[in-house]
Amino acid sequence: MVLGLAGKACSGKNAASRFLEEKGFLSLDVDTLGHRALELKKDEVIEHFGPEIAGKDGSVDRRALGEIVFADRNRMKELESITHPAVFEMVQSFLDENRGRDLVLNAAILGQAGLDRLCDKVLWVEAPLVHRIIRAFKRDRNKIAHIFSRIRLQRHLTVQHFFSGVDIYMVRNRGSLEDLKKQVDLFLSDL
Repeated sequence: MVLGLAGKACSGKNAASRFLEEKGFLSLDVDTLGHRALELKKDEVIEHFGPEIAGKDGSVDRRALGEIVFADRNRMKELESITHPAVFEMVQSFLDENRGRDLVLNAAILGQAGLDRLCDKVLWVEAPLVHRIIRAFKRDRNKIAHIFSRIRLQRHLTVQHFFSGVDIYMVRNRGSLEDLKKQVDLFLSDL
């Protein structure tokens, strides 16, 4: 089975992915592939967004790029048009190499990159806004303005917005990690 794991920023996708790994799933963190795709496409990205996003070592300064794309949805779409095809290819290779195994595609961009088409089921992790803001601040140590611009960019991201033709399940991450683990276990038992 190929399980897509999605949700808004800081909803608890990574924790849910770890719980699924404990149950024998092999997990692919698609966000890390996004970083690899950014490295592969760095020349095109820097040319498109300007030299101010170039790091001293010639790589893309992800923080500088993030300030541009998280502030403007159209700019984000421009970046996605450059990087998502490379991500899709890497995910397809991972699936081909691991046929017959239970796999998790942990991907905030599951729907945007069309990766939901590769999944048998999607598990959406939902968390209250205040929890997500606190987690973002603790995890990323970003400025509050950056956190809010990122959240604002995802405000329309919902289960129904991106996924079609695939069974969708939801877990709500409102409490402790143990509560989330119980919900993931219940999801698996329902399968």
